[in-house]
Amino acid sequence: LAGLFMLPAPMNATTPDELEENRARLLTYVLRRQIENHFSNKAIDDNLSQAAFHLYIKQLDYQKRLLLAAEVEQLEVFADRIDDEVQSGRVVLAPQAFRLLDNSIVRAEKMVEKVLAEPFDFTVAESYETDPEKLAFCTTESELAERWRVDLKYRTLSRYLNLLEDAEVGDPVKISAELRQEKELEARDKVRKQYHQYFERLKKETLKDHYDRYLNAFARAFDPHTTYMAPQSKEDFDISMRGSLEGIGATLREEDGYIKVVRIIPGSASAREGRLRAEDIILAVAESDGEPVEITDMRLRDAVRLIRGPKGTEVRLTVRKPDGIKDIIAITRDVVQIEETFVKYAVLEDQDTKFGYIRIPSFYRDFEKSRNGEGRNSTKDTRNAIMELRNKGIEGIILDLRNNGGGSLV
Repeated sequence: LAGLFMLPAPMNATTPDELEENRARLLTYVLRRQIENHFSNKAIDDNLSQAAFHLYIKQLDYQKRLLLAAEVEQLEVFADRIDDEVQSGRVVLAPQAFRLLDNSIVRAEKMVEKVLAEPFDFTVAESYETDPEKLAFCTTESELAERWRVDLKYRTLSRYLNLLEDAEVGDPVKISAELRQEKELEARDKVRKQYHQYFERLKKETLKDHYDRYLNAFARAFDPHTTYMAPQSKEDFDISMRGSLEGIGATLREEDGYIKVVRIIPGSASAREGRLRAEDIILAVAESDGEPVEITDMRLRDAVRLIRGPKGTEVRLTVRKPDGIKDIIAITRDVVQIEETFVKYAVLEDQDTKFGYIRIPSFYRDFEKSRNGEGRNSTKDTRNAIMELRNKGIEGIILDLRNNGGGSLV
């Protein structure tokens, strides 16, 4: 079940929290009406509420490294109230969890900084449980700090061993104490950077994100394959299903608070324009001659939303090159085909024997265009591949479905 609704701003809402509260009220109403006829025939009652609550807590803190047991207990009073909240449209659990998690993130960040300030002693043997399902929530802050310490030691040790291997030191017994100290410090710095980025992502979550997480937990309580999708998730889902989008054709990532270009898709608008390159950092985004919007320290998905846009429109990117030079690059958006989404085929020959090879990475379909019999889909592309291969005199076909995560059932 995909949720994608254009919501008018309520006239009587005066704060962002009130806007999100009204948005959640409308969405719970629409979601409830849509899901009442779910094939599972589950009633919206206390049993469903408890299932939704446990799914929500898992989404909130799956690793059990942020919330304390007492804080989870504060939320457990809502375990049998989610059905009532959805029926009434007054969601209380999500904003309360948002406030608790916000405080717990600051606490965990301080714990991580304290632990990583000192070197680890890798000569001391310790155990580490990697399965969160086997862990309970910590009852005290000291217990939580110890859980973080062991986790960070494990991650630092993994990095440390990789760094020693990369250094090609030969016999590990002959590694000098100075080199061990240097690589241990380097490993801690890498783990510190990793968790700094992790906490920054968490701190950028909004109340809207928590309402969306709440609605998703409610939908998944009916069935593991029933999901509420927020607008951004729905857009990403549609892109993955049809294998195309309207934008500039660049793969991006968030790094140290900056949005960096990872790859330019061949044949895309960016590739044709020619000046945007991998390793460039995008500092600001503007629509044509509009005012630039700074995207430093912005979440990647929010930056991508600004950069994407309808085919034929212009976006102007303020870019910093690896040599420090700044440039403003104007790109006219176009349709970007994500070729790795689509069916690929080839002929494999072994002496006098020919076999066809077809790889189906996903079961894709352009739902919008398919209504008119247009648009690509995996069924049509696979059929065409089989016909092409048969014309080449093959004796059989190898169908490769490895890493195919599923997709359209029609």
